[in-house]
Amino acid sequence: MKIPFRIGDILVYVFILLIIGGSFAGLYQMGRDSVTNQVKVEVDGVLWGIYDIPAGDEVKEIRIDAGDGKYNLMSISGEGVSVKEANCPDQICVKFGKILRPGQTIVCLPHKVVISITGNQEGEPPLDDISS
Repeated sequence: MKIPFRIGDILVYVFILLIIGGSFAGLYQMGRDSVTNQVKVEVDGVLWGIYDIPAGDEVKEIRIDAGDGKYNLMSISGEGVSVKEANCPDQICVKFGKILRPGQTIVCLPHKVVISITGNQEGEPPLDDISS
């Protein structure tokens, strides 16, 4: 009877899997450390504010007033950005959950509020009209 795998074969497969796993872990960690994330808030297409995402357990709560008594209560922490409370009728922005990666967005259509995560590579200037 023939043995399908030998000990050397198994060691080679384990070594290859370790290299692949280490590569993915390194790329993931490198991407997290080299980006400084910020939260950008726009109300009715106008920039309302830009906030840094705090490190550690610090939590910032910011009330976004959209006029006419409309508001959204935004929570910013190291775990992500979310809308904790809003007085809009559909509550989709509250139910959306947390966002943390650049490009992710929470939108409250009744209040015309857009909350997005922006990232900037450390040491690199932001893009301008010429380079984009």
